[in-house]
Amino acid sequence: MKILIDDGLSRIVKLTGIGYQAYNLYLSLRKKVNCVITDYNYIKLLPRYVRRLLYIIYTNCRSFFNDYDIIHYQNYYIPFTKGKAKHIVTIHDLGVFKFPETVPAFYVKYNRYSITNALKNADGVITPSNSTKNEILELFPYVDPKKIFPCQDGIRDIFWQQVNNDMHLLSHGVKPYSYFFFLGSISRRKNLKFVLETFIKAKENELINKDTMLVLGGQQWWGTSDLKSLLREDLGIKPLGYLNDEEIIQFYKYSKAVIFPSLYEGFGMPIIEAMAQNIPVIISNIPTSMELHNLHNKQMYVFQLGRDDELINHLTLLDKEFETIKNNLNYGDLSRYQFDNISDEHLSIYKKILE
Repeated sequence: MKILIDDGLSRIVKLTGIGYQAYNLYLSLRKKVNCVITDYNYIKLLPRYVRRLLYIIYTNCRSFFNDYDIIHYQNYYIPFTKGKAKHIVTIHDLGVFKFPETVPAFYVKYNRYSITNALKNADGVITPSNSTKNEILELFPYVDPKKIFPCQDGIRDIFWQQVNNDMHLLSHGVKPYSYFFFLGSISRRKNLKFVLETFIKAKENELINKDTMLVLGGQQWWGTSDLKSLLREDLGIKPLGYLNDEEIIQFYKYSKAVIFPSLYEGFGMPIIEAMAQNIPVIISNIPTSMELHNLHNKQMYVFQLGRDDELINHLTLLDKEFETIKNNLNYGDLSRYQFDNISDEHLSIYKKILE
């Protein structure tokens, strides 16, 4: 079996979720089969829209002239043209259908087009959760459910490591076990406005310790201008911007809890990364987060979207009792998220599609 992982341009800028998943899947697969990954660095310096146009032209041309058995497209788009290879696409989420108001109109238009085309033309579709598969079947009832394969995302090796120093925290002016941690793009879909307003309310009503902080890790994304007035340094809210892996793992390790409050997700990478560090997790009651909650012994702290009283109750409890709670966590077996197991699942899917 000869496989090409097409990263869909996700690795030519600063790596985030899709790029990391594509590259680590490739690293694991290449130990087992003949597998290569695309390299689009030669167009890296071109404007974004020019890069995207060239990518579309190139992928359609390449479909005719290749000797792969499988081409696995990681970033929603697959070509119209069809050659020897079976085309598989990963649909990470349906955010542009579910919450189009959280991203620019051009992004919505392009991704809706890409997803619709991919679902029509792909030989197989991989989703990171059963919830995303169900959403596809609801929105696109013509899609054959037999060609959709849920396969969870993996945890990169560094996040299995147990750290024993706090140098990165101290360099940012943060003390161990003095904060709640959020990791993700600073965007509307992450429900950050609600979290910030709720944290401020808890602080002003003295429901959590006056020294407890809310640390935000992640790059600013679209539609974050309405958050600026809520980034109250005087109340311990500390946005740090983009963090590297070594920083992230330390901020997980020494937090009171990780907050994952999203309005919508296709999976929830920070949840499983926090579980690998045995950290309490606060989640909103969206389908994908609840899927992980139920899969891992219902150990997470769930609040209903819009219920600030429920979130405050969790913040209050974890602010005081995080050490006891952490020592009694039991998320169960997390080995399913190791990339060796993730790549085995992918190989099984590839074989089914080839058959």
